[in-house]
Amino acid sequence: MSIKDTAQSIIKSINGGDTLTTISLGADNFRSDSVKIASVLLSKGMGGIYVTTSRPSSHIRDELEAAKAKTNDLYFVDLVSMTVGGSTGDPRTLYVESPTMLESILLNISLLERRLKAKKRFVMFDSVNGLSIYSAPKVLREFINVLGNSMRIREIYSMLLTVKEQTDEDLGSALKLLSDKVIGD
Repeated sequence: MSIKDTAQSIIKSINGGDTLTTISLGADNFRSDSVKIASVLLSKGMGGIYVTTSRPSSHIRDELEAAKAKTNDLYFVDLVSMTVGGSTGDPRTLYVESPTMLESILLNISLLERRLKAKKRFVMFDSVNGLSIYSAPKVLREFINVLGNSMRIREIYSMLLTVKEQTDEDLGSALKLLSDKVIGD
């Protein structure tokens, strides 16, 4: 499935009333495809929260700006920068000390949600696989369940991006069970 088809499927999912979608992307183009997905949603007038688990938010922000994405209603929860000693000065980003602090991720999403101006909003995890490095499978499934259902209640469209080649059967099954739609499977 091309990234253009994936983006169209996401828009169709949003317009169809879905609230949680798992998006499986190939490893070769994961970075650029995730930026393209965010760009498309921002171009549709949505506001969003981008949760970074694989790269510092400053890099993603730079790529979005290079793609001329409208980032005025985009915020980040960065799980990488504090861990590796990256820049932590962006006022549009909340930094989490460690990717193991799952409750802190939920809290930061809630705090940033209040800043969003758009009626249609999204939360995008750039790699659930990144979280699986730091959390036991049971803990990660519990977190995904709480996240998905809390976003449903708040009517925020949530996307859990996975790296197709790194998603084992247990994680894939848990995501399918929770998600309204799976794209790219």
